[in-house]
Amino acid sequence: MLRLLSRLLLPWVRFSVRPPEIAQRLAQLPQPVCYVMEQHSVLDALVVQRACARLKMPRPGKSLVAGDKRIARGSMMALARQVGLLRARLDRRPPPVLQAMLAAARGDPHLDVTLLPVAVYWGRRPERESGWLALLLSEDWTLSSRLRRLFTVLFNSRNTLVEFGQPVTLRALIPGDTPDFQASRRIARNLMMQLDAGRTAYIGPDLSHRRTLRARVLRTQGVRAQVAQQARERKLPRRKVFKEAQRIFDEIAADYSPAFVQFMERLLRWLWTRIYSGVEVAHARTLGSIASGNELVYVPCHRSTMDDVLTPYAVYTTGFVIPHIVAGLNLNLPVVGTLMRKGGTFFMRRSFRGNALYTAVFMNYLGAMMARGHPLQYFIEGGRSRNGRSLQPKTGMLSMTVRSYLRQPVRPVVFVPVYLGYERIIEAESYVGELSGKPKEKETLWDFLRSLRRLRENFGFVHVNIGEPIPLQPLLDRHLPQWREQMKAGGKMPSVNAAVDELAPLIMQRINAAAAMTPVNLLALVLLATPRQTMFAADLARQLEVMLQVLRAAPYSSRVTITHLDAAGIIEAGHKLEVVQHGEG
Repeated sequence: MLRLLSRLLLPWVRFSVRPPEIAQRLAQLPQPVCYVMEQHSVLDALVVQRACARLKMPRPGKSLVAGDKRIARGSMMALARQVGLLRARLDRRPPPVLQAMLAAARGDPHLDVTLLPVAVYWGRRPERESGWLALLLSEDWTLSSRLRRLFTVLFNSRNTLVEFGQPVTLRALIPGDTPDFQASRRIARNLMMQLDAGRTAYIGPDLSHRRTLRARVLRTQGVRAQVAQQARERKLPRRKVFKEAQRIFDEIAADYSPAFVQFMERLLRWLWTRIYSGVEVAHARTLGSIASGNELVYVPCHRSTMDDVLTPYAVYTTGFVIPHIVAGLNLNLPVVGTLMRKGGTFFMRRSFRGNALYTAVFMNYLGAMMARGHPLQYFIEGGRSRNGRSLQPKTGMLSMTVRSYLRQPVRPVVFVPVYLGYERIIEAESYVGELSGKPKEKETLWDFLRSLRRLRENFGFVHVNIGEPIPLQPLLDRHLPQWREQMKAGGKMPSVNAAVDELAPLIMQRINAAAAMTPVNLLALVLLATPRQTMFAADLARQLEVMLQVLRAAPYSSRVTITHLDAAGIIEAGHKLEVVQHGEG
């Protein structure tokens, strides 16, 4: 049967492996390797077997041998297996291979085995509670029938990932003098937690229907208390105030659709290739080291309206779940706002002042998103920079993020600074007008449609540089050393102002430390420093060479990226983008 499945299905499978250096890491370990899967699956095991053969890693089908002792017939075990035909269920008892390894380790103090978690993801749609097509084709969190698993493989065989986790030795997981059966259960639970964290980082957390999340938020103690208080103060029936809270939730909440995200990925790929020469992502490996088990908060700089979709696109194409984006309510335009919600955007008013009910609903919604592991994205500068310089950071969303974490410290929060660099921006004409004194125009659907005519122009390359991450917990421990005990005791929310005041400028520094030096940057640096922004081509080339030498000899930071072009290539790129012109003389 295995040979038949291999011949029929595996030729259609196209998979990638992450991390790519896993073979080199395993080659340096002295212990034999046992691969650990979340759930028994013949097809997954065959794909892992093929991946190991491609990378010249130990084969899962070979016997597990430590020293001169044979422990098991194969070098792979599943932490759960499906039992039953009509009413399928999961058997989560510790696998026999794990118990055999544990018994061998108890009998020989020198024996050890490297346990390597591995997962096979067929497609990247997380599950939600409605929509038969999404349920049929998605890589999900629940027990699925064999027929549905077959359809998942058939429809997603070209979009498959084999992900290897962090290797860990068996002896590092053995809990003291605990009896073997209890010890095996604890080891299995530890490995399952690592596999769950990897699944969350790749396909996102297990999604519930929007109505389910609304019920959860509106039933929280904070929202119920505000509903009761508003009913007393305004002398209204509690049901009427509760309806108002429901409308506030609907105004805020996203309506994430994995199918829509996949569609938008293809659309944006076409869009970027049409208006940009390419999207270059730098330091993407940073995400692989922090995505598992953490709550990521992406904080990019803000230069263009394209920023809203550029960071999620870069994160998604790198292989991670897209963040839920915090956007101003002014962007909730007809049709456009509905589509943005499908892509994970949720909206907030510019000011919460004087509306305690809105504040309670928003804060509890934000806390629920963070507790469930949804990555977030918002612009720390608040609005877009019109001149390209970094703006003074706004601390409102930072403060709400920190307070939400203190209320529900489920996952460690890590802030990810992101530098977005454009060679040309679509809004250049309106920015020039605003800098010349014209008032800022309000966004409308007509303005959005009118901007589509510029898709025929060339705007050069776009750079997405991932900055050095900033974990929140060490910062809280410095400013609020007793915060854990205080929150466990149900005390009053401590002041987070000092921590936020340190965090905000640090994020801006990390964004600038990941800047991209593009040809347009260098041309502007040289030409804008000359009278009338004019100079001879030979002088311009010499100045550009000097700037390149300085940048490469004394880089601002290790995350700054510098164009690979020489002076002549930079000038040619400027001509193509029509930012420089040849004159007579």
